[in-house]
Amino acid sequence: MEEAWHSLFGSGVQPFHIAFTILAVIGLIFIISVARSRPNGRNILILGPTGSGKTTLFHRLQYGSTLNGTVASMEPREVTTNLASDKASARASSPPPAELLSPQSPAARPVNLVDIPGHPRVRDTWLAWEKSAQGIVFLVDAVDFLPHKSAIAEQLYDVLTHPSVVGRRLPILLVCNKSDMGVKAHSVDFIRKRLEKELDLLQTTRSALEDVGGGRAASTRLLPPGAQAFTLAALQAATGIEVGTASASAQEGDGVGLVEAFVRRCAPA
Repeated sequence: MEEAWHSLFGSGVQPFHIAFTILAVIGLIFIISVARSRPNGRNILILGPTGSGKTTLFHRLQYGSTLNGTVASMEPREVTTNLASDKASARASSPPPAELLSPQSPAARPVNLVDIPGHPRVRDTWLAWEKSAQGIVFLVDAVDFLPHKSAIAEQLYDVLTHPSVVGRRLPILLVCNKSDMGVKAHSVDFIRKRLEKELDLLQTTRSALEDVGGGRAASTRLLPPGAQAFTLAALQAATGIEVGTASASAQEGDGVGLVEAFVRRCAPA
């Protein structure tokens, strides 16, 4: 039995490795199938690398607080809710009885927030909501940005070139989180310019590799062949995909109003 196993998978592969991989694949298929079975909604996806503050922002948008901290998860979090600012406004303004609320009332028009884990093994689960997404919030850790800029750019590149994002021109807000860290946090302009350079380099290398391999390079380019160096402004001009930028602190709440404004623009009350 042992000899048969080694002949099939090699001596370096253990049974629990195979079992873990199979369970991960089954879990991903289940998540995608369940999400795609739902009707199209007002989904706002929160993406970004691990540790960027996605779950903190998720709670901040929902509750107006961070719920005494968060724990990283390997599964998406999803909630249909009014934004915390809408709830606060409703309490302050003494809203009318429910029977008088119109369908356009903020109290009657919640949004569906989806917090996607940043771990490379599961971050593609956002594809389960691609067809019903109204906008994407992409978080970056403004303090720990430089050591991970290439990996961040790769994840953002995959989002920007995805057929659903390109075809539907999904708006994206690039949020530079942890602004409360003061001078330790890089500015929005600094991060934007570094990411633009990384994305431009990725476009060149990926296109070259696909040309050599006979792939369809044009389908995964950010800009048409022969275009100028990549910038977010050039991307919007060429494709209609708007990528806005904002500085915020999900932990302290500073700048979260800009995120709420983006959410409401994508999914109007």
